[in-house]
Order: sequence, then structure tokens, then C-alpha cells
Amino acid sequence: MARSQSSRLAKVFTDAKAEGRAAFVGYLPAGFPTLSESIELVETLAQHADLIEVGIPFTDPMMDGPTIQHAADVALDNGFRVKDTIEVVRKITEAGGNAVIMTYWNPVLQAGVDEFARRLKDAGGAGIITPDLIPDEATEWFAA
Repeated sequence: MARSQSSRLAKVFTDAKAEGRAAFVGYLPAGFPTLSESIELVETLAQHADLIEVGIPFTDPMMDGPTIQHAADVALDNGFRVKDTIEVVRKITEAGGNAVIMTYWNPVLQAGVDEFARRLKDAGGAGIITPDLIPDEATEWFAA
């Protein structure tokens, strides 16, 4: 991500610390329960949360618990596509919020690392959380 996005993400936490509080970070899988309803939910959440993690629903979770997996299954059953995640991020930033995408690494690879990074940046996203990608193996993402 460009420096401005990473600086914005750091500011979320430094601002909360300066105010003597923890940052309020919300999470919602994109497309849950439907794409339009998830957009309504994150637009409201953006008015209260310091940061929103937007999950990409995944068919074969490795680390998600039953609640998140149920929400992902509902989103997928209702027609969610990975590309919809960028629209959710865009709506968060348009509502004045800060967003990161939480995903396994495979959807990023499938989209193309550079293309995924470009779309995320264009939507105003501040970064990604990839629990299955360790920093030692993230050279391609760091470059993008």
C-alpha cells in the first residue's frame, strides 16, 4: 500500500492512544447477509468505529470460528463475489471510515497481487490482514 494509506492506518491507533483509549475495531464479512445490507451496516459502523475489518467470505476456512464461517456461508449463498469486497471498502471510506481487508492470501493471488493492491488503494483501503501470510513470505505484497 502507498505510504499515505499505511500512515492513515497508523494514525488510527496513535489517535486512540492519545485519547487514552483502545481503538474500536469492527469486523463484518463483505456481503453478509447480502451485499446491499452489508454496505448499509458498514456505513453505519463507519460512524462509530475507528477501523473496520472487511472479511472476504471464504469457502474453506482455516482459522475462522463457526460464527464467522456461518456469516461467510450466508454471503456466498447470496451471491457474494470477491470483487464485491472493494465496493464495501469504498462505501466505508466514502462514509468517512477507515477500512482494511481481512483475507486469506489465496484470493489476493487469484486477483493478482498488484491488481488487488491497486483496487484496494483506489477504494481508499488502508491495508490487508492476511493471517496465513507471514512477513518473510510477503515480499510481493510489500512491493505492491
